[in-house]
Amino acid sequence: MSGRHAAASPDATEPPTDADEQPSAPLLRVVAGDPTPDELAAVTALLAVVEAGRAEASATTSSRPTTSAWTRSARAPRPAIAAGEGRWRGFAG
Repeated sequence: MSGRHAAASPDATEPPTDADEQPSAPLLRVVAGDPTPDELAAVTALLAVVEAGRAEASATTSSRPTTSAWTRSARAPRPAIAAGEGRWRGFAG
C-alpha cells in the first residue's frame, strides 16, 4: 500500500444530469378543451405559486416547537391563599 487513495470514478462523484434521467410523465394533462399556450402558462405559473406557498407554510409550521396536549390543557396554578380573617372562606379545595 503506497499511502495514496485511488481516484473516485467520475460517475460516483458527479450528480446526475437531466440527460441521465428517464423521461417522466407530464405534470399537467389537458382532459377537455383546447387551451392556448398562454392559458397553459398561466395555469402553470399559478400552480407553481400555490406550491411555493404550501412549501413555505410547511417549513414555517415544522420549525415551531410542538407542545403536547397535556401541556396545552394544563391550567395555571392557583395563587397562594394568604392568612387573614375571612381568607379561607373562599377555599374550595
